[in-house]
Amino acid sequence: MAAAPTRRRLLRSLAAGAFAVAGAAPTARAEPLSRWAGKPLPDVALVDLQGRPVRVSGFRGKVLVANVWATWCGPCREEMPSLDRLRASLAGRPAEVVAISLGDSPARIERFLAEVPVELPVLLDRDRTLVRAWQVRILPATFVFDAAGKVRYSHVGELDWAEPSVVQTIEALLPR
Repeated sequence: MAAAPTRRRLLRSLAAGAFAVAGAAPTARAEPLSRWAGKPLPDVALVDLQGRPVRVSGFRGKVLVANVWATWCGPCREEMPSLDRLRASLAGRPAEVVAISLGDSPARIERFLAEVPVELPVLLDRDRTLVRAWQVRILPATFVFDAAGKVRYSHVGELDWAEPSVVQTIEALLPR
């Protein structure tokens, strides 16, 4: 039994190292969302679960929280309910929260949604176009766009998206 805590500490240490390599801090920090200082992210064409085309630029006029995840990613799975709560808290306002699945088939996503019932729109990045264009290296990775389509914040790793300070940061981006 004594090996389990040591293994957990080792995994946390490795995860912290991975975040450092990616240029982000682990989720347990004072300010959960990092201000975006990178270049503008290119527009990307994806499809929804019904196969309809969706462009990221199609969300202009709304604040967009775009979460890149996969069904096989444990932290991604854990984070989904809080993303759903964030979406519910923004209902009726010019905002959208989307989950962008990395490489999962629609059937696999449907099985996941049966296990973890969330109302988030799911978009598919089947050929990793978005992941390459946005240089996503660690999952989950989330990007927060303002209503003009400019990336304002990002976050790498799991986060409680329903946390009041996170919601306030996103609400501050809503068009007046």
